[in-house]
Amino acid sequence: MDNREISMLSNKYWSGRATEFSALRMKDYETPMRARLLEFIASVLPESKGIKALDVGCGAGFLTLLLLELGCAVTAVDFSDEMLEEAAQNCRDKGYAGRGAEFINMDAQNLSFADCSFDFVISRNVLWTLPDAASAYRGMFRVLRPGGILLNMDANYGKTFNAADARGETPVHPTQTLEQLRTRNRISRDLEVTKAGRPLWDLSLLWDCGASELRCIRNFENVIGIKAYDQASVTASANSSSEMFAVIAVK
Repeated sequence: MDNREISMLSNKYWSGRATEFSALRMKDYETPMRARLLEFIASVLPESKGIKALDVGCGAGFLTLLLLELGCAVTAVDFSDEMLEEAAQNCRDKGYAGRGAEFINMDAQNLSFADCSFDFVISRNVLWTLPDAASAYRGMFRVLRPGGILLNMDANYGKTFNAADARGETPVHPTQTLEQLRTRNRISRDLEVTKAGRPLWDLSLLWDCGASELRCIRNFENVIGIKAYDQASVTASANSSSEMFAVIAVK
C-alpha cells in the first residue's frame, strides 16, 4: 500500500473504533493510572500561566481532559470526525463544556497552525500509526514557542506486531475483533516508523529539529502503571508486548 491507501485504511479503522475506544479510555480515566499520568504531565509542563496546549491525535480526549484539569487552554486535533465527536462528548460529560477546549479535524502529519503557536504539545500512541511520522514530529516542534515543551508517549508497536505475526502468534485484544487486529497489523506493517530504531530515531530527529534539551524515559508503562489498568494497549499477543517510552523535547 502507498501512503494514501494506508491513511485511508487507518482513518476507517480508527473511526470504526471510536465508540469502543472511547469507552476504554474513559474506563482508564476512573483508574489510578489517570492520577499518575496527570502528575507526570504536570511535572513536564512549562512553568508559566495560561498555557496553550496542543493535543495531537487526541482520539477520545483522554489527554485533553487531563490538560483541562491542569488549567491549560487546549486545542485537540484528530483526523477522525468520529473520534472528535467522542472527545467533545467526553469533555461535556466531565463538566468541561465551554471551558477552553477546541476540537479540529486535522492530519497530524500536516499541522496547519502558525509557527510558535503553543507552549506545550503532547501526543500518546499516535506516531507509530503514521506513514510520515517524521513530518508529524517536525510539525509538532515547529508550532512550539521558544522554550515550549513537546511530550510524546509511544512505543514501536508495529515492530512488535510484525514480530508476533512472524512467529505465528494470534493477536489479542479484549474489545477488538480478530479482523480489526489484522487490519491494525496491516496498517503498521510497512511504515517507515515501524522500521526505525526507536526511541533513538525520535531523539535524533528532534535533535535535528533544534531541540535545546532532550530527555527519554524507558519502560514508561511502569511510570504510569499502564500494565495494571490498560494491559491491552501494550499487548500484541498472549506472548508479546511493547515497551513504551516518553520523549521530552524543549525548543
